[in-house]
Amino acid sequence: MDDSIRPIDFLIAYGPVIIAWIGLSMTLALPAFSLLSAFLQTILILLWSYWGHRFIHTVSAIYPISLLNSHVSIHHDHVIPVPQWFNLILETFVNFMGFFFIVIIQQLTGIHIFSTSLILGAAFLYITIHILDFSLIGNPGHILHHERTFCNYDPEFMDTLFKTRCEPGTPYRNMSNEILHSIFAFLIAMGFKTMLHLD
Repeated sequence: MDDSIRPIDFLIAYGPVIIAWIGLSMTLALPAFSLLSAFLQTILILLWSYWGHRFIHTVSAIYPISLLNSHVSIHHDHVIPVPQWFNLILETFVNFMGFFFIVIIQQLTGIHIFSTSLILGAAFLYITIHILDFSLIGNPGHILHHERTFCNYDPEFMDTLFKTRCEPGTPYRNMSNEILHSIFAFLIAMGFKTMLHLD
């Protein structure tokens, strides 16, 4: 199948959500960080989201790591049977810690590169899309990810850029509905930023 990027279709399907995600994420990092720094942080967090998920699946192909990784052993493979509500709570925690890990590393090293507010916003956005849209409502692309594991890591525009869509020849999914998720995640993160005086 043809997996070359179709620029016009890419911009129509993904452009609005990319602009919303970048704009709202950058706002969380301001004014503690410069505009350029906020932009670069946002791009790096998007890459972290995609590559982190891809990495977790890659290393989990190795036994016994697959059993230790709850994202794979419980959420994907159901090696350990748990009720759906527990699966979703555990997956929410795993998703959150995947981002909060950056905050922990910054605290341990004393090197502060990323805005804590931006990281929280990214975590809340990831959780909202993964748990609400993909796990509760259902998403055909995410269902394929569970069936085939090594494709559709999401966000879909990253799968398109890195050629990991399960069905590359199919039309791009319009992601505009996820703009509401980004606003919701932004508002929660902004609330934490204001209440806790985060950067």
